[in-house]
Amino acid sequence: MPGNAFGPFGGRFSSLPQFPGKYRLVDAAASVVRRFGSNEQVVRLWPETNFHVDLRDRIQRQMWCGSYEPHVTRCLNAILRPGDVFVDVGANIGYHSFFAAGVVGEKGKVFSFEPDPGVHMRLENNLRPFPWAHALNYAIWDREDEVRFKRSSVAHESGWGRLTAVRSLGTGEEISVHAISLDGWKRKAHETVIRAIKLDAEGSELGVLRGASNMLSDCRPYLLLEINDVVLRQAGASATHVLNELDKYAYRVYEVAGDVLQQSRISISTPFADCLCLPEECAETCLEFMGKNGFQVGLFLATKR
Repeated sequence: MPGNAFGPFGGRFSSLPQFPGKYRLVDAAASVVRRFGSNEQVVRLWPETNFHVDLRDRIQRQMWCGSYEPHVTRCLNAILRPGDVFVDVGANIGYHSFFAAGVVGEKGKVFSFEPDPGVHMRLENNLRPFPWAHALNYAIWDREDEVRFKRSSVAHESGWGRLTAVRSLGTGEEISVHAISLDGWKRKAHETVIRAIKLDAEGSELGVLRGASNMLSDCRPYLLLEINDVVLRQAGASATHVLNELDKYAYRVYEVAGDVLQQSRISISTPFADCLCLPEECAETCLEFMGKNGFQVGLFLATKR
């Protein structure tokens, strides 16, 4: 891991387990800094590079304190190597893309997709230190089309935008955005080897996977996938549908809980889970190097339909 420089807690939150009031403490620290300083702050995930956050936004406050999805950055650090290609679907302002760009280095590539134009501007700005990281203002979907996108209706929750074709809750500014499938993008970009994909698409995950059938079959990337059964059901799908889709391509699914990987069968054990999805033919090799990076592999989770 790089020498991180975060807000007043120095990144220590990344190694702490969940405890009551953890994020209220982050919010309180941010409130003090905003009162006596500025909303705009800098995080330094890599030496001599600045990642910019806005402390008015909830998840950006977590980025500022090093408490934003540390298990995801740990997985990326274990999976990615110099020279790899990484794809970030639902990149937001680019925290994971920025981290991945530092890991893959100038011989690698990062492609970061964010449909919200305002959020994309911040993504593009954050990725400027890495010429090999590309901020793309597209929605990823099951086909290429002009689609309607609802921007987040909740103040300072930049990550809650969604395609109206997936779920329309009747709130938020609606705009037109260009959508493309991962297979369609891959053909245009002429990328033939993709090491890993991070997918966090606010209920669009099933459509994204269906639009990536060739990529999943041919490239066999590792997937870091957020599965939110509540949001998926609002979209007319479910966690089980997503897992069944991955099963078609012979992927093993492991829920990531801190430093523990637990394999799931049929469905996830909770309504929300971050999952590491591994191609069957290289799963054991991947688990070995995950173990060398401090992860433990648990038993199968007891799950039900």
